[in-house]
This record gives sequence, C-alpha cells and structure tokens, in this order.
Amino acid sequence: MRSILHFDADAFFASVEQAADRRLRGRAIVVGGLHRGIVASASYEARAFGVYTPMPVAKARKLCPHLIVVPPRFELYEQFSDHIFGMAGEVAPIVEKQGVDEGYLDLTGTRQCLRKDPEEVAQKLRANVKDWLKVTISQGLSRNKLLSQIVSKLYKPDGLTVIPPCEDRELAFLHPLPVKWLPGVGPAGARLMQSAGLTRIGQVADMPMDWLSELMGSSARQLRDFARNIDNRPVVADRPEALSYGHQETFDEDTADAVFVDAKLRALADHAFVRLRADAKQARTVSVKIRYTDMDEHQGQSSLAEPTDVEQDMYPLLSKLLKRLWDRRVRLRMVQVTLSNVYNGYRQMDLFGVKQRQRDLALTCEAIRDRHGRKALMRAHDWVLIAGR
Repeated sequence: MRSILHFDADAFFASVEQAADRRLRGRAIVVGGLHRGIVASASYEARAFGVYTPMPVAKARKLCPHLIVVPPRFELYEQFSDHIFGMAGEVAPIVEKQGVDEGYLDLTGTRQCLRKDPEEVAQKLRANVKDWLKVTISQGLSRNKLLSQIVSKLYKPDGLTVIPPCEDRELAFLHPLPVKWLPGVGPAGARLMQSAGLTRIGQVADMPMDWLSELMGSSARQLRDFARNIDNRPVVADRPEALSYGHQETFDEDTADAVFVDAKLRALADHAFVRLRADAKQARTVSVKIRYTDMDEHQGQSSLAEPTDVEQDMYPLLSKLLKRLWDRRVRLRMVQVTLSNVYNGYRQMDLFGVKQRQRDLALTCEAIRDRHGRKALMRAHDWVLIAGR
C-alpha cells in the first residue's frame, strides 16, 4: 500500500518575513503593495481580522489599522524553499516539487528502510522545518496524491491529517467537497461546472462521460477518475533546482533569421504558459537556450519582479535574452524556453484589473483553439512563423 505525503507551507511569504525578522513575529502582517495593489500573503494574525488573499491592501488596512505591509522578496522565499526541500530530501528518497511552497514525498518504504511509520517521518519533517526555519507546514498523508493534497490544504495551519486506506471512508470524505478541490479545476472551470449544476465532487463521479466531455473537453476523463478517487500518479523526483515548464524545437533548417527565432521563442513560451495556467501556477523566471549549427550551446535566464501567468509579461525578456545569447554570426539549430521559480496562487498587483483581463483573454483564446484548431486564432508571431516556413 502506498503512503504519499503532501506538504503545503502556511502563509508562506508572510511566514518567511516573520522568520527573517523577529520583530514581525506575532504581528499582523501582509506581503503586498505598500500603497496600491493586493495582498499576496497574510499572516494568521492578520487573517484574524478578516484579511485574506487576494484583497486590496487599502481594504486590509481598514480591517486591521495596525497592519504591517511588507514588499515581496521573492529571492528570499526561494532560499527558504530550497531549505525546506533539502530537509524533505533528508527524510524521503523521492521528493516531487510542486512549487516554492508545496511538494510530495513518497513514504511507502519507510517502514522497511528507516523502521519508522510514515506518520513519524511526516512529524519529523514538520518539526525540523518549524525548529530550524521558524515557518510551519501543513501535511496530508494518504495512499494517493489526490487526497493528500486536498487534506493538507483543507486543514491548516501546522497540522498533519491522515486518511486511512479505506475506500468507503475516502469517498465519504471526497464526495461532499466542492468541485474546486479537483486537480486542474481552476476558478473558471469551477464556475463552468457550477453553472451546469455540478457543485460537489460526488456529482462529477456520477456524470456520464459523454456529457462531462461536452462540458469539460479532453480533461473530462481524468476529472471523473479523480472524482471517483482513482489516482495512480507516482511521486516523481524533479531536478533539484526547480519545477519547470519548458518546450524546445529543432529547426528543419538552420536559420540566421532573428525575427523568425524571436517569434519561435514566443510561441514556445505560449505553449509553456498554457500548461502553467492549467496547473493554476505562476512563474517568475524564464530561461532560453540556443544551439548553433556547430552544436555549441549558450544558455541564460532572466526574472520578473513578480510571478506571472500571462505570457505577454515574458515576451520582452525573451527578446533581450536572445540578443544577449546570440553573439556569434552563426546559424541556429535549436532553441528552448523554460519557465521556473514556480508559485501557487500568486496574483500580481492589479489595481485596474489589467492582468485579470489579460488572463481572461488568454483563457478564452485557448478555449477557441481547443475547439477549432490552433490556426483559428493566432498572434502576430504565429503569422511570422507561418510566413517563415
């Protein structure tokens, strides 16, 4: 029987700020815009006043007059993330990173290898993170990823929730939950399902496949499997540096056309962002790798001030990286784009709703392409690629 542990750091950005500055401990703080914007993370002391994410900072100040607002420091959060995953690697042989603040551990063999129960190992990790880093994590332990992730997020903060491997008890827990808890169902997907009368996971489990496919498209089968507690996904050890979303392409013919290559980088980024949004994540860093016709390779990366799930934010970085890396008068054979430093649930400061409109537009474009084909709706760089063939 498998034992899968999921952990999720509690109020991660705010907790890291409190850990790094003892003067903030026990105080109501939020990470976000000092004067404008939204709350990116709120300490539990602030949440006691009704402050939540994402809330306008101005409203948060009214709810909590003594609120302390701290600007985000993403490099610091990434350092703490590395420490947490380092500790996870000390207690489990297989660790899968899901973002800077959450991941899976496969504890199936701990009884034989470490002579410890999975619960003991989970408690040890939780205690280590709390003692050494002064932040807390919430954990879920069950026989699959689905249940472990849900319970770790549902029962916060600083707890370990165990779901015993009993099918009746698992379904009794799973089926009454709102559909938003199904993996891959973001806010837009949840609204769509609710508009069709599907409000609980148990209702999804009972849906005929043809009806659900008409509503949810290609994701319908996996959604119904999840709703029926069918989840055989293994814990997969990622590269130590980051969970990432990447695509590459080797050209049919080596090229020296800079406009064509720039368009290709943007198209590869578009594909990566489709996957990123489907997982309800955001990325702060983009990497570009180029390979010359003589197989020499150059690679570089650049980061935004804040994570994003809108591809237009990355386009200028791609162009700058290409110009910097392509420093030889030699044709290119291959290019690669990778998104990393991945975050969960972060939303950029969006005073006038510009980012949300861009996000909604991207989702609408994806839906049109899924239904009518990739050529039904194209960006300017897509036309460049067609012309360059």
